[in-house]
Amino acid sequence: MSQRHFRKVARAHSHQAQFNVLVLDDDADYTLLLKQMIESSLPADVTIVHGVDEATKLLQTDPNQFFIGITSVLNLDSSAFEKVDLMGEFNLSVIAIVNQYEDEIRDQLIKRHVIDYVVKNSSFHDSYICDLIWRVYKNSQIKALVIDDSMVSRFVIARELELQKFQVIETGSGEAGLKILQEQPDIKMVLVDQQMPNLAGTEFVAKARELYPKEQLLIIGISTSIDPRLSVKFLKSGANDFIAKPFNYEILLCRINQNLDMLDAVDLAKEISNRDFLSGLYNRRYFFEQGNKALKYLNRDTALTVMMIDIDFFKKVNDLYGHEIGDNVIKNISAQLQAYFPDDIVARIGGEEFAVLSKSPQYQTSFDNIEAFRLSVSNQKVAASRGTLQYTCSIGVCNLAADDLDEMLAKADKNLYMAKRAGRNQVYGKLG
Repeated sequence: MSQRHFRKVARAHSHQAQFNVLVLDDDADYTLLLKQMIESSLPADVTIVHGVDEATKLLQTDPNQFFIGITSVLNLDSSAFEKVDLMGEFNLSVIAIVNQYEDEIRDQLIKRHVIDYVVKNSSFHDSYICDLIWRVYKNSQIKALVIDDSMVSRFVIARELELQKFQVIETGSGEAGLKILQEQPDIKMVLVDQQMPNLAGTEFVAKARELYPKEQLLIIGISTSIDPRLSVKFLKSGANDFIAKPFNYEILLCRINQNLDMLDAVDLAKEISNRDFLSGLYNRRYFFEQGNKALKYLNRDTALTVMMIDIDFFKKVNDLYGHEIGDNVIKNISAQLQAYFPDDIVARIGGEEFAVLSKSPQYQTSFDNIEAFRLSVSNQKVAASRGTLQYTCSIGVCNLAADDLDEMLAKADKNLYMAKRAGRNQVYGKLG
């Protein structure tokens, strides 16, 4: 499969491994390079074994410890496929390394528990393996819905999706599919057949698009129809793509990955546009957009709290230590905000000003968490040219929902002014 994934692996993850990879190969130099490449590019730990017996003992000890396996299949000898079959016995999906593209080897691999195969030392060998592992890891967090009135067709498609680690849900009708989408809004992908009783595939797509836009839900139409206009009908109904039956595993894999990578690119662009570059927090535009949306759909019994946070004497920090240290202070308080308000909308409003929008009911009766945040900030030590510096912040709280966000922010800002007037490094607001 020559399809190279568009999106580069997100390499800025925490150093803590999120999954484990098993490499089974007798080439010590190659496996060491492969381990270094994967661990430097992905949040993964790589375990190397050089023989089938060693791998068997390891898998028998804990068959669920590995997310994916990698092994080489360099010829058609039975011993080469023995490694693939061993991993398959323990339900471990495999990436196979081959010397060159050969139809016979390819056919044997597709029959087994092999996700994909990669030609060794090809021009994009290294990045493709990492991109593929990361794609499959992300797939494991994606729900996929298969809608087809043919049990055989559903079984085949579900099996191939499960090999790619998707969480697969199946149903035999479009009506049931719509109900499932409403009940499980976290479904990311749908594969829907055209020829179904009561609700055809194109009709399902049109109704599904009333619920979710293209960038939120990937829909791929499938059909055995020889009508060349059907693909156009699917696309005009709102499908992201169309695949004609019969299709082989590789075509399905490439088309799905292409579409998911496009959605990832859209999500990434949205995320970048909503974030403040320096702090990593949400920006002012996103805060107001989401805040006004929250107020619009707020129930009478739902709590809503707005906090305004300002770094005390921040101008002096810049004047005394320079803007680089000032930037470090911004990053420091931003990390504290994310730690203490992980489920809330936290934004950098501008300069040294920050805002938090929370639906937590705790702030109606207690400011303990806000006080804990303030205290944590005052205990922070930021490295500077003259040792370390400590800083504080003042916080104004409005926990009474108003008609619009501007009104709530104005009240929180007034309380922030009162906190500063009272001596700074304080939380000011009213409970109850």
